Amino acid sequence: MNDILRIENLSYVYGKGTPFEKVALDNVSVSFEKGKITGLIGHTGSGKSTLVNLLNGLLKPTSGKVYLDGKDIWENPKEISKIRFRVGLVMQYPEYQLFDETVRADIGFAPRNLGLSDEEIEERVNLAARFAGIGADMLDKSPFELSGGQKRRVAIAGIIAMRPDVLVLDEPAAGLDPRGRREILGSLRNYAESMNASVILVSHSMEDMAHYCDNVVVMNSAKVYRTGTVKEIFSEADALISVGLDVPMISRVAGELVKRGIDLKGELYTVEGVKAAILEYVKEGGR
Repeated sequence: MNDILRIENLSYVYGKGTPFEKVALDNVSVSFEKGKITGLIGHTGSGKSTLVNLLNGLLKPTSGKVYLDGKDIWENPKEISKIRFRVGLVMQYPEYQLFDETVRADIGFAPRNLGLSDEEIEERVNLAARFAGIGADMLDKSPFELSGGQKRRVAIAGIIAMRPDVLVLDEPAAGLDPRGRREILGSLRNYAESMNASVILVSHSMEDMAHYCDNVVVMNSAKVYRTGTVKEIFSEADALISVGLDVPMISRVAGELVKRGIDLKGELYTVEGVKAAILEYVKEGGR
């Protein structure tokens, strides 16, 4: 079994026992694999943010369990802070949380709190910087001299420096230009594969989900609506649309072509996949 993080029958209720009681998660069960990127999608209010905050103990379940390496993270509440080093959480716009004098010091903040030696801290800072696409020439600069995309990478590197088994990111590419998106999301793929870590990516961009994720969890009305590989989930475009979600634009284009009798086969949810399907169709004599 390759699961690193597993939740079972998880529920969370805000304002329990008050007139403002609201069920944010309702008996949710799902698992996350090592070495894979899992996309977490759902409309506003579907339960995504609550789930993210439960994964590393920022919230405690109303009922149900969160298991990390088979162990309930709340088994010893006094040690919940240790879980947060193993399940790293990057909130939306993390660059606003930068505070140290240099990029090097900011990335090294969490490893210092782990009580590591100076040599180990330096090794982790350099590796995390490489994963996040931060050049050695940037390490001694003030983070406040950097562009928005560079600051975002520094903030993500600060979490990667903890070497978490699970890396959870809430809209890590929000507000960035296409190049910035590719650099940051590509670095997450590199981290997942190189460190055999589980990366959980929350995003409203279906294109990003289709291109960078291995698996997808679809949330709807406080429950898990669908889980599966990227191909399985985006092959069910009508199901996603029925719960208020979008699908990659290229999937819509491919769907229209299929409806018009063009028999495309393959990965019809990325530009590369649709291009390959069209070329194969033409090669086989289709018109």
